Amino acid sequence: MNMESLNETVVVNNISYSLTELEKDCWIRLVNGAVKGRDSFHLPAVANFSDGEISLRTVVLRKALPEQRELRFHTDIRSPKWKDLQMNPVISALFYDASARIQLRVKGKAVLYFNDTVTADAWDKTNLSSRRCYLTPFTPSDFSDIPTSGLPTYIEQEEFTMQESEVGKENFGVVGIKVGSIDWVWLNHAGHRRAFFDYVNGEYRWMVP
Repeated sequence: MNMESLNETVVVNNISYSLTELEKDCWIRLVNGAVKGRDSFHLPAVANFSDGEISLRTVVLRKALPEQRELRFHTDIRSPKWKDLQMNPVISALFYDASARIQLRVKGKAVLYFNDTVTADAWDKTNLSSRRCYLTPFTPSDFSDIPTSGLPTYIEQEEFTMQESEVGKENFGVVGIKVGSIDWVWLNHAGHRRAFFDYVNGEYRWMVP
């Protein structure tokens, strides 16, 4: 790390941060995004390669692990993105807090969890409404002749028990993003500010926005 850069500070929303303090704040925001359903970071956009193109979608951030530098979201293992990430694990996520005017661009490599302790623990903590997503007999992204959720009416209306929902576990997977870098930007009318946290090379640097 550039020691001179580490001593410089930026004032963001009336709070002064050094580079190391700013990096810690990024993870605090990510942890909050994982545990607070109404947090601005709860629904990031996640992108990966699919058939030579960029595929982008909104996911629910389920867990942020600062010490492991890992983010996690849930998915159906029958979905195209699961197969795409098996072939190419390069993945990125975009977070934006409009009230704080802070954007994070996270890049890393995907780690796929299935039928292990990670998925077992996540599945046990998944409520009935969310388990419903894994009970369709159809493959996510399949085409249909009608507008449909792919679910029977009784499942749509949650007329089933937790025990009955256990069959969905065979379709349940967790995608982990092993974070390689965080690109932080603060949007300000008097001049934006930007910083880059490179975990691969162990460098924290200021950038021109």
